[in-house]
Amino acid sequence: MSAVASITTPYIAIQAAAERSGFSVITLRRYIRDGRLPAVKIGGKVFVTEANLDASIAPHVIVPKTEDLKAWAERMAAAAPPLRPEQRDLIVSTFASALGGASR
Repeated sequence: MSAVASITTPYIAIQAAAERSGFSVITLRRYIRDGRLPAVKIGGKVFVTEANLDASIAPHVIVPKTEDLKAWAERMAAAAPPLRPEQRDLIVSTFASALGGASR
């Protein structure tokens, strides 16, 4: 959004934004305070644009750090029961097929 919004920008009141997003007014005000949701105050009331609301509440992919993912995988592998040979063969052949290689 530009520094000066046009008169035709479709603003919605914070209460309507809460109803539309499923977030509480308190949460949206916190997003505004934290700078995650741009807003304007007109006549003492807080408004946001639909585009900014949609962008701020859209799901964001969180990519874990490689070392965190590796540590998690090692913990899961250590806690998992041992595989039977046929389970191991099925997993290896499935991954090999998905990766375009031959199974062992």
